[in-house]
Amino acid sequence: MKNVFGLPAWVWVLFALGAVGAAVYFVLQWLRQRRARLAIDNVISSVAYDELRNVLLPTGTGDQIHLNYLLLTQRGLLVIDLFDVMGVVFAGDKMGQWSVFGPKRHFTFANPLPMLEERVMAVKHLAGDTPVEGRVVFSMRGDFPKGRPATVLRLDALQDEFPPVERSPGGVAAAFAPVWDRLKQAAQPNPLAR
Repeated sequence: MKNVFGLPAWVWVLFALGAVGAAVYFVLQWLRQRRARLAIDNVISSVAYDELRNVLLPTGTGDQIHLNYLLLTQRGLLVIDLFDVMGVVFAGDKMGQWSVFGPKRHFTFANPLPMLEERVMAVKHLAGDTPVEGRVVFSMRGDFPKGRPATVLRLDALQDEFPPVERSPGGVAAAFAPVWDRLKQAAQPNPLAR
């Protein structure tokens, strides 16, 4: 066998096989995550006649605020902040920090409810009398053994609270059309969103 850079050819074959194996592993992981995210997006989209994702809206004070999802539903407008965390979540309305105990790590993050309220207020500023609600939605990978605030739900409960809709012209969606058009015109894509 020939030596290449002082190493036998069989070592280079092992390096090549290891590199191909690592590449296949990372591609499969990426595909799995992509499919999971598409499934989440499909459930969220199912309750909306129309939607805006990862947009910036003016707040009325000259600033802009980011929205993960803004949905036109049967009940009006719905602002959703999505959290895809794995583990047991401890959360409360008055808690400053929420905790997640996952299989590999524990972490905390700031209570998202005050920020959700700011997002809802920005939408209300543009929506006038149209009903606007907000929810913090966790994926199916998060669990709440000690309860959760009223405006927090898991993805599997979203369709219980906001029934799936048929995306056809007319009906309830038409009643909110002027407001929805105004929101779509005010929204800008967020260049920093994933």
